Amino acid sequence: MAKSLGTDIGGTFTDFALANDATGEVRIHKCLTTPSDPSEAVSQGVAALGPESLKDLTYHIHGTTLVINAVIERKGAKTGLITSPGTRDILEIGREKRYDGYDLKISFPEPLVQRPNRLEVLERVYADGTVFQKLEESSVREAIALLLKNNVKTIAVVLLHSYVNPTHEKLIGDIIHEIAPDIPVSLSSDVLPEIKEFERTSTTVINAYAKPATGEYLSKLNTRMQEAGADSELLMMLSSGGTTTSETARSYPVQIIESGPAAGALAAAHYARLAGLDHVLAFDMGGTTAKMCLVNEGRIAKTTEFEIAHVHRFKTGSGFPVRIPVVDLMEIGAGGGSIARVTEVDTVQVGPKSAGAAPGPACYGQGGTKPTVSDADLVLGYLDPKHFLGGDLELDRAAAEHALKVAIGEPLSLSIEEAARGVFGIVNENMASAAKVYVTERGEDPGKYTMVAFGGAGPVHAVDLARRLGVHRVLVPPNAGVASALGMIVAPISFDTVRSMPSILSVVSSIDLMALFDEMALECRARMPRDIAEEDITDELSIDMRYLGQGYHENVIIELQDLSAKTFPADIITAFNLAYRKLYGRIYDDLELEIVNIRLSASAPARIGDFSSSTRAKGSTAPFGHREAYCPISDSYVRHTIYRRNTLCPGSMLKGPIIVEENESTTVLNSDCTLAIDDRGSLLVTIGL
Repeated sequence: MAKSLGTDIGGTFTDFALANDATGEVRIHKCLTTPSDPSEAVSQGVAALGPESLKDLTYHIHGTTLVINAVIERKGAKTGLITSPGTRDILEIGREKRYDGYDLKISFPEPLVQRPNRLEVLERVYADGTVFQKLEESSVREAIALLLKNNVKTIAVVLLHSYVNPTHEKLIGDIIHEIAPDIPVSLSSDVLPEIKEFERTSTTVINAYAKPATGEYLSKLNTRMQEAGADSELLMMLSSGGTTTSETARSYPVQIIESGPAAGALAAAHYARLAGLDHVLAFDMGGTTAKMCLVNEGRIAKTTEFEIAHVHRFKTGSGFPVRIPVVDLMEIGAGGGSIARVTEVDTVQVGPKSAGAAPGPACYGQGGTKPTVSDADLVLGYLDPKHFLGGDLELDRAAAEHALKVAIGEPLSLSIEEAARGVFGIVNENMASAAKVYVTERGEDPGKYTMVAFGGAGPVHAVDLARRLGVHRVLVPPNAGVASALGMIVAPISFDTVRSMPSILSVVSSIDLMALFDEMALECRARMPRDIAEEDITDELSIDMRYLGQGYHENVIIELQDLSAKTFPADIITAFNLAYRKLYGRIYDDLELEIVNIRLSASAPARIGDFSSSTRAKGSTAPFGHREAYCPISDSYVRHTIYRRNTLCPGSMLKGPIIVEENESTTVLNSDCTLAIDDRGSLLVTIGL
C-alpha cells in the first residue's frame, strides 16, 4: 500500500498531506512553522500524523522557502566569483537601468559577492564559441588561493559565452575540486547555459550562495525523517511545478527557490480538471503572502522573468534576476499575519510586513501585539476562536481587539469593528489591484475565470476579493488549507533545461533543432529518478522568439512534430503570431523572426489521480450553529449559518450568509451568494454581482 507525503514549509505554517496512492485516501495536518529550524516543524507534523503514517511511504515530496529566505535575509554562505577579464563588476553594473526614473535616492540590492571575492582569470571565448585566448591555469590557481585565503565557502564560475563553449568553466571546476574538494562549485554552463551575462551571473551566484545551506538542510531533514522511521525517497518541489531528486536540488538549489507557491497552483489546476473548469484563477492566501496564477485548459502559466530580494517589493529591476522556469505568479505581501498600521498621513496600510509564526498575530496569544489580518477576521466574526487549527490553537479575541484599538482605532478615532472592517477591506483591495494588473497584462479578462481559493486565509477573503475583480464563481476544494502540500503529491516528476541558440529562424535547419532537442532530452532524463520508465516521460518544447532587432522575446510552445514537418518553419511562425497578437494586438509579417533560446521540460505523470473521495460526507447536510459576522453587502453584522465542512453532502444547495468551517481553513459567503457542493466535495460559490 504505497503512500506519498507532501510537506510544505511556509513563512507562518507548515502543511502536511499523506495520501494512499492506490485509493486516494488522504490525511492532513497543519502546524506553526519553526523559523529557527524548519525541519523541526516537519518532525512535529509527522509525529502528529502518527507512526503508522510512515509505513509503506514511497515518496516524501517537500517544498521549502529556505533558498529565497537565505537570499532575502543574507544568511547564505560567503561566496567567491571567478569570471572573465572585464566582467568582475557585472553584478553591480547590471543593465544600467533605473527601475524608477523619479527616485533621486534610488538604491539597488547589495551584491551577494563582495568585490574582493570577485576575481578575473585570463581566458577569452568569442560569442560563437571560438577560443580567442586559452585558459591560463596559473591565473586560476592564484584566484582560488586568494578566495580560500578570504575564507569563502562556495564558488561560482561565470565566463563569457560559456553557454556556447563550456570548456574553460569545466577546467576551472576541475582545478577547484583538485585544490579544495570540499568547496561547492556552481558553473554557469550547468546552472544556466543561456545568453545574457548579467542574468546568468546573478542566477549562478544565487545558486552558489544557497548551496551549502541547502545541503546542510536536506541532510538534517533526511536524518529527522529516518529517525522518525521513514525509509522513502526525498523529492523536492521545483519552482516550475515539477519535482526532482534531492541530489539535483543539492546541486541546483536555485531551482527550488519558489517551490511552495508552485505546488499550490498545481493543486488548483488539479481540482479545476476534476471540476471540468478550463479557465481558473488560482488564489492562495496563507499567513505571510497571497499568490495568484492563471490556469488555462489545465496548463499553468510559466515564466523565466523573475526577481527576488527587491529593494522595492513591487518594482521590477530592484531585485536580483533569477532566470529559471517558475510558475508565473502574482505575489503580494498579504496574508493572515500581515501587519496593519497607520501611516504618516493617517491612512491604514496592511502589509507587506508579517508577524510570521513567531510571535504571530496578537490573537495567537504568543506575545504578538501588532494588529494583523487574522485579528481583523476574528473580530469580524469569521473565525471561531475555539476551532482554529481544529482547536489546537485557541484564538484570543480580547488580544485582537486590543491590538486593533491601540494601533488603528484610537489614532483614527474608529471603533474596533470599524478598524477591523478597514483592515479587511484594504487587504482585499490591495490583492484586487495587483490581480487586475497581473491578469490584464496577460491579455485576459478576470470575468471569464473561476477563482480556486485555498490556503489558510484564502477562503475567508475569496468571495469579497472575487466581487472586486468581477469574478462570478469561486471554487474551494477539499482540504483547501493545505492545498500546497496536496499539490506536491499530484506534481509530475520533471526537469527543465535550456540552450541559447541566437539565430534567424528562416536559416535554421530542422535537423539542427532536432539534434539539440535530443541532447537536451538526455540531460533531463539524467536528472530524473532512475525508476522512471522512458515510456512514461513526455517532453514539452518551447522557443524564446522575437522579431529581429527587438530586445525582449516571447516564449512559444512548439509541438515536437513541427520540427520535422514538411511545413517547417511555417507552423512555428503561426504559433508565434498567435502568442504575439494576443499580447500586442498585431503582428509584423514583413520582419524576420529570431530564435533566442530553446527550452525543454521533461515530465512523468503524477502518481495519484483523485484524492478527494475520502472527504465526501454522507447523510444529510445540517447546520452546526449560527454566529454574528460582518457582511459587506449590508455593511453590517448579520446572522450567519455555520456549517462544518465534513457534514456538507454532495448535491446540497445553500443560500448565504454562510460560514463553512474546517480544521485548516474557513470559507465565508456573503448574503448574495449561493453554495453548491459538487460530487467531489468542493464548494462552488456563485456570487450575485
